[in-house]
Amino acid sequence: MKDWLPMAGAVLDELVRRDSRSDFRKFDRCLSCADAGTARPATIRCTTCDVGALECEECCVQRHRRLACHRLTRWNGQYFEVTSLQQIGLVVQLGHADGSSCSNPHPAPKDFCVIDFNGHHNVTLNYCGCDKAGEAGTHQEQLLRRDYYPSTLTEPHTVYTVRLLEHYHIQSLQGKTSMYDYYASLERMTDNTGTKKLQDRYKSFMRVVAQWRFLKRLKRAGRAHDPTGIDGTQPGELAVQCPACPHPEINLPPNWEDVSEDLQYLYVMCVALDACFRLKRRDVSSTEKDPILGGGWGYFVEDTGYQQVLTGYGEQNEVSTCSGFAAMTQANIKYAKGYNASGVGVVICSRHEFMLANGVGDTQLGEKWVNMDYIFVNAMLRHLVVRKLVTYDIACQWSKGILGRITQFPSHLHIPLPTGSIQYAIPKLHWSAHERKEHSKYSLNFIPGAARSDGEGVERRFWWIQPVANSTKSMGPGGRQGVLEDQWGYGNWRKIVDLAELMRRRYMLAREQAAVHKLEYDNITKLYSKKTIKEWTNKVVEWEADTTKPDPYYTESTGRSEAQIKQDIAKEEQAKSAAPGHISKHKVSALGFITTGLELEEMQARLQDQAATNDDSKLPQLFEARTAFRHRIQQFRAIQAVYTPQIIVLLAQDDASRTDIVEVEKVRLGLPSEIQTQHRATACPPDILAIEARLRDAQCRDALQDIRTQLHVQDRLYKLKKLHVRHQGPNTRMQTDIKGQSNRVRRAAAKYRRARKAKLALMGPGPWENELCVLTDNDIRGVQDDDPDSVTERSRKQKRPGPAEGHRRVSWIWKSADRDGQTGYLDSVRIEWTKLRARCQRWMEEKRLLPEEMRRVLAWLQFQESLWMARINRRSDVDDALQEGLTAYAHKQAHIRRNMRGTSRQIWLKFMQESGLEMGAEWEPVAGYVPRKVRRRVNGRVVEEEADEGVEEEEEEEEEDAIAYRRLVERDQVEDLV
Repeated sequence: MKDWLPMAGAVLDELVRRDSRSDFRKFDRCLSCADAGTARPATIRCTTCDVGALECEECCVQRHRRLACHRLTRWNGQYFEVTSLQQIGLVVQLGHADGSSCSNPHPAPKDFCVIDFNGHHNVTLNYCGCDKAGEAGTHQEQLLRRDYYPSTLTEPHTVYTVRLLEHYHIQSLQGKTSMYDYYASLERMTDNTGTKKLQDRYKSFMRVVAQWRFLKRLKRAGRAHDPTGIDGTQPGELAVQCPACPHPEINLPPNWEDVSEDLQYLYVMCVALDACFRLKRRDVSSTEKDPILGGGWGYFVEDTGYQQVLTGYGEQNEVSTCSGFAAMTQANIKYAKGYNASGVGVVICSRHEFMLANGVGDTQLGEKWVNMDYIFVNAMLRHLVVRKLVTYDIACQWSKGILGRITQFPSHLHIPLPTGSIQYAIPKLHWSAHERKEHSKYSLNFIPGAARSDGEGVERRFWWIQPVANSTKSMGPGGRQGVLEDQWGYGNWRKIVDLAELMRRRYMLAREQAAVHKLEYDNITKLYSKKTIKEWTNKVVEWEADTTKPDPYYTESTGRSEAQIKQDIAKEEQAKSAAPGHISKHKVSALGFITTGLELEEMQARLQDQAATNDDSKLPQLFEARTAFRHRIQQFRAIQAVYTPQIIVLLAQDDASRTDIVEVEKVRLGLPSEIQTQHRATACPPDILAIEARLRDAQCRDALQDIRTQLHVQDRLYKLKKLHVRHQGPNTRMQTDIKGQSNRVRRAAAKYRRARKAKLALMGPGPWENELCVLTDNDIRGVQDDDPDSVTERSRKQKRPGPAEGHRRVSWIWKSADRDGQTGYLDSVRIEWTKLRARCQRWMEEKRLLPEEMRRVLAWLQFQESLWMARINRRSDVDDALQEGLTAYAHKQAHIRRNMRGTSRQIWLKFMQESGLEMGAEWEPVAGYVPRKVRRRVNGRVVEEEADEGVEEEEEEEEEDAIAYRRLVERDQVEDLV
């Protein structure tokens, strides 16, 4: 830009020069006229054609007989004014391919308008009505053969060029451009001054675009080649399939069902369910006014049958009892007023993120079981044979009773789900928001055969589709379904296009990480005896075979809680008081004395927080709180004088223990743990010290559990805000809730630090410190969050980010304080070793699974190529011209699949050869494929040459690869859920 700026003036001058006749001023006569002597005045310039000399009207009309949508201007002696081909005499004649005149032309309406991507064009147009009319076809066919798409079937006044529809179609799919904005831009290109009144043709544009989307889907699915025509389309047939998923008799080997148990995961289909409440639809229009085109033929379930099932279903009664998911608990009340659909429930292929055929349905009042059950069953009708790994953010609840609920559906939806054919799981980032007990069996990190699937792909598809949410919200049922079907079809196709590079990068990552984790696993395993490793391994293997066995990834805390410790001490004191000769020192027991001190400590912390706010409006409340606290301390001092009289003497010599001060929250309470070591043994009876030590240990455990619980809640609040909270009012309330939750986490952390400091003072250093560690601010983070220092370091070095189970560094708060003493520490070590083993296995599975998916893609593309070639001569009711079109289109589609297969093979072949795996017929060279060119550096120069099979781009591509690699990792880890 700095180099360009000095040239800006010269460029500006050239832009202004365009408004003149420029270098053609000397040619005032038309150079296109046949006779230079009788040449007519040159006044017309076509702004759509390349810049050239001006022409006369007659020559311009002659040259534009097939270019009726070009823009013209006329030189009036002072400037170029807008004119048109219609004004200078162009008449478009349809039905005569040879350009001959028609002896009986039928004129179109006078206001006939052709809309192209450069705006509106008034055109004089004639239909053929002579003896060639039979060959030319009906008026509608004549228009279509001119690439004019009519807005109506009878006497159209408006047509849209095919190139316009193609242009808008790709803009809407890639750029998510709305129909309104695109049509408005066409009007601005026609006239951006407001001096012309254009007839509003927006409604016809919407209608034509809806038809165009539908026709393109039919064409790409091969329906034009089928003798049964459009009416023979089967449910889900218009959906673009995932080539990497297992499809029996298409891309699976013949013996896939007979493989050994350790390789069965290679032929498991991974699917994910979830609901998106962004894709709402207001309660406007109806199917009578806006019918659904091809209902049930693509991604949406067939609407009529779906509504019949929903009609017999009442309010949501069975909701999630597991923590973390307001989407279910608010199913009947969430943002449903005024909406016909509160969102959509979807089923996708979770490993490759393809929308599944008949895997989408509208939700009415949140995320009901019946909605998700019905959608899931319809999506699985095409995948009944293969085993499935199903992820859902509430799978722990949804999977209960799924078989019974399905039996209530119509008989054709009673799909077989044999025991063991489906494994249920919770997406990785959602799993952390659930309670830990009995949930390891739902973790993708621990399920054998899950590889590195994260189950969060459905969230990424929601993020991708959200730009169209606002425009589809106000559409009728047919228009909205058409747009969403088209978007998802485009998204699936782009997934196929990108699969080659995506799998290459995934395999590179898997190969690297598998080696790293295997080395780490082997090194750590060597630290323990073979007997210990065998015992730990047996526990995991037994649990993997039967998840009702004890969970090796979770140990329920056996450390006693504060309430339990109080009960134990109370029973002990009660037994002592019942002994003969026992005399009570005070009406408050020793346990009551220490408990009162701990309560005062907690009250003091809250009062310090209250005083730190410096809010003058709350001074009266602060004064009352200080008065109450001072009174409680004075009562405590009286009990203190009975049980620890020597402490009273020590406190009298300490100014920090005085209660006659304004800021009484700063007073020292004088609990045994606060007394210096040299005085504690003489000032405190042993039973008092023992009681506080036991309670402090329980306080540490309770505080840690409280921190973990509050972090869970905080994480859920963040996710709820991102996913479901909109508008200023709800956002403000949610921010307040999140702030309050942060304060709870901070108070729980402060309690732990006080309790640990007191325990250290009472018990001194010891093995317990391995379990109850020093708590830093960096340690207070969710189980899914990585160490902040590590994240900062990665950011500084521009390394790939965390966190993920395969990469993360878990805070010690999630793996400590499970048991008392050294035994608990070893148990935590066992759990971390077990997790390391699982991480290593998942990466090894990923490394083995990716080559199988590559092979499946090649087999699927080969099948699709053969399928298109087989479609060529299926119809017998066509003329020669149509048959040529059917043949050409089938050859083109087959050629596309052949080229994609060749490119994918070229990219993957090197990895397959290095893997040492058996390579079948899918890896044979692709006949007719021309290898793509790659850039190489030769003697310091970059040259382009044909690539050898399996060779990657050289070092000049390294920067692009690094960027793409980081994007892949970011996407796979779902840094931002929508």
